[in-house]
Amino acid sequence: MSNDPTPRQPKGIPVGGQYAAYAHAEPGAVLAVARHRQAMAVRRELLRAQGFVPAATMQAMNAPTTTEHREEWWNRNFVAAEYRTEGKSYPQMPDDNTPHMHSGQAMSGKRRTHRMNYGNKDIQLRMPSATAIRRFSGDNGNPTFDVPVSVCLKGGAPVQGWVRVTKTGPHTWETTTLGGNGGPAGEQVAEAVAAVLESRRVTTALARVPDLLKARKEREAAKGAALSPVSSSWIDEVGFDENTNTMATRIGDKLYGHKVSKQFFDAVKSSERPGQVFNKLVRAHQRTSVEQCGKCRNFFSSLVSHTCPSGHKPESGIGLAHVERARKRAEAVATSRSHGVNPVSNVVPAPAPVNTAPSRSAQPVPVKKTGFPAPRRQQPATGPAALAAHLKSADAEGF
Repeated sequence: MSNDPTPRQPKGIPVGGQYAAYAHAEPGAVLAVARHRQAMAVRRELLRAQGFVPAATMQAMNAPTTTEHREEWWNRNFVAAEYRTEGKSYPQMPDDNTPHMHSGQAMSGKRRTHRMNYGNKDIQLRMPSATAIRRFSGDNGNPTFDVPVSVCLKGGAPVQGWVRVTKTGPHTWETTTLGGNGGPAGEQVAEAVAAVLESRRVTTALARVPDLLKARKEREAAKGAALSPVSSSWIDEVGFDENTNTMATRIGDKLYGHKVSKQFFDAVKSSERPGQVFNKLVRAHQRTSVEQCGKCRNFFSSLVSHTCPSGHKPESGIGLAHVERARKRAEAVATSRSHGVNPVSNVVPAPAPVNTAPSRSAQPVPVKKTGFPAPRRQQPATGPAALAAHLKSADAEGF
């Protein structure tokens, strides 16, 4: 008796009794290439449309720890960038920001912006050096601008995208990831960029931040949260800080804090009788000390050092010549990387073939005749609406 577990084709068909081939899934590398070409096709069509192009997250060619393929690194980030066609736009960190502007291989013919790798046990990050970013910010009056990055989180694949940055103080920066789905990954990337830009020793900046998510939560908690009025005879305003799970209630000139869930806060805020719901759901919960900032009017926990939220600045329109060059380069790169790929109908690669030979005891399946014509096969959707529907089908999970 044979111990070979390979399935046999049943007798009664032309190849009966012979061993059947296993159905293997497509190799991961093949699928990754297909997804990348699909993402490039989506970007190609958006860039050709000459309208607003939102930022995206793209598959990286190599890990952030290596300096190889510099031109491809810049090219993929140009493809993934945000572009606007009317009015002002956010500047992009240019690929030729160097002190002496010697000749080199940047789009302008100058030397490329110096990139650095920063990392710890949970993240590896490559971006223009902190020195270059600070110099670009200072030379242009500290506007809000976008910085290209490549990132590899622990256990994940390397991706490329953009982070929006604003210098808000002598040693503070506001950072927001673009083109991803947000969530913990996006928070880690944003906090990593901020930690590097705010550090005096950038090469060891991330090594001193063992938990990026915790650091991000503490940063947001320091900003506090806003209070808003409610329709009550004795409660004036309420607010909720999701970073500390703290509800603040202002009654007259006094501010009270309670540790409650957001559901309880929502119940008070949306109730027609907020005072009654407050007495029932909130009053008996743990009290905590809160204060209100006289400048930004946000409330915050007395246990944290408050920082007034500043956010990003409006679009400045600085560096439009570079952005226009980047857009043209992005369209050329996306076109060359997606030749023959339809960005809508080719979303998912065809599955691998499987063994569909009938079993030995299989019987023909009767077909019921209805007298109606067979239903028409639905054609793949096309056009701008279909393209927008598949915009988020990127080739990587994003930040």
